[in-house]
Amino acid sequence: MEPSQKIQTGNVLSYLGRDYVVEGLLTYKVAGKVYRLARAVDGDTVLWVEPLTDELDDRVLLMTEVSDLDIATPPPSTISYRQAAFVPRWSGAATVEAVGNVGDRAAGTRDVWRYRAAGDVFVQIEAASPKPLVLYGESAHKGMIELLPGK
Repeated sequence: MEPSQKIQTGNVLSYLGRDYVVEGLLTYKVAGKVYRLARAVDGDTVLWVEPLTDELDDRVLLMTEVSDLDIATPPPSTISYRQAAFVPRWSGAATVEAVGNVGDRAAGTRDVWRYRAAGDVFVQIEAASPKPLVLYGESAHKGMIELLPGK
């Protein structure tokens, strides 16, 4: 995947021998910055993919929703999860825009926290009802991912 490639609905994302169809996109606007997550699906498996942001970026963030991290919002200053200690990377009230099929997530405003741990692993927490939404994942080198145009 190259920085010049823009993820769009209908694209096919190939990663670790599996092909995922990009069904939807979420755009988060937090404290003057923009973060995008693409919902890529292969059967029952859903990846949330944060694409490259510029020419200097060489890592793509890949996350899945997890239910085994019991956490309240706002989350604590550090999180211990899967034998790693996560510290805050960014947070704030986000305005979220949705395009296409984004599952049970919707556009609107909500608080979001992104944490990082050694080994380039991440946790993202979003305030939701009845419990927070939690994504967990890691970054992968852009060369491990191929983005193909959809049909």
